[in-house]
Amino acid sequence: MTEPLVRKSTHDLAFLIASQVASTNLTEEVERYFLAQKQEVSPALQRGFVLPGAIIPSAVPVEMIGYPIEETDCFLWFDHMEQFAERRFGMKISLREMFPLPSRLPWKQVLPIFNPGLTNREMVNKAFVSRKLVTPYESVDVMEYSGSGASVPCLYLTERSAKPTPATMGLPPKFAKHWFAGRQTAPLNLCGYGIGTSLLNEVEKQFLDPETWTWFPENTLSDGHVAYGNYNPGYGKVKFNYNDSDCGLGGFGFREAIYLKPKT
Repeated sequence: MTEPLVRKSTHDLAFLIASQVASTNLTEEVERYFLAQKQEVSPALQRGFVLPGAIIPSAVPVEMIGYPIEETDCFLWFDHMEQFAERRFGMKISLREMFPLPSRLPWKQVLPIFNPGLTNREMVNKAFVSRKLVTPYESVDVMEYSGSGASVPCLYLTERSAKPTPATMGLPPKFAKHWFAGRQTAPLNLCGYGIGTSLLNEVEKQFLDPETWTWFPENTLSDGHVAYGNYNPGYGKVKFNYNDSDCGLGGFGFREAIYLKPKT
């Protein structure tokens, strides 16, 4: 029988964690809990191991204000996203079966964005190159940003709007953590944005941000610059660029999104 392959980085991290457990000063109660509830170890590790700058939605359950999901166009756009995933990712999916959906949404017009776990480069190739769209402009290689690697599959639900979330317009990206603190939402990232704007173009023949720019505060360069994206009608292409973390230009904002992991 073939042994399952384990990445070297996974192997190395496992040994590192084992050597550091004693220094975490976990209580005996905590240790006994996880020894008895082994299925809870993996989620606990995922909660703790996040990249610097990652913005984690609040785990406190709060009733979402807005509209019953059935009164939005979310399910119609699920159909569009599922068809897009089959054509561009080679996957037949049912988002209603894969993800635990909220009963209410803050928006009536919804853009669901399914990311099967792509790297930023795979996103460009599958969402743009495979559609024979003009390849996005990259001021630096999109793989240079933090959070550019493969991720677990996820679903973003965000407002289907040409502009970013109105309340965030003009906020510098360095304030993103403060703005999202306590919310059950997170900022849409570069990879999700690329998939979403390509889906919007496939269905409605338009792109996100023809006159504005969306910050990706979780996607940064080693020198601290923060990624952003937009569509430039003059050049006819989506652009991925970067600017200072304290840049507060009025046409820039975050796209607030509900972030969902697959059912376990």
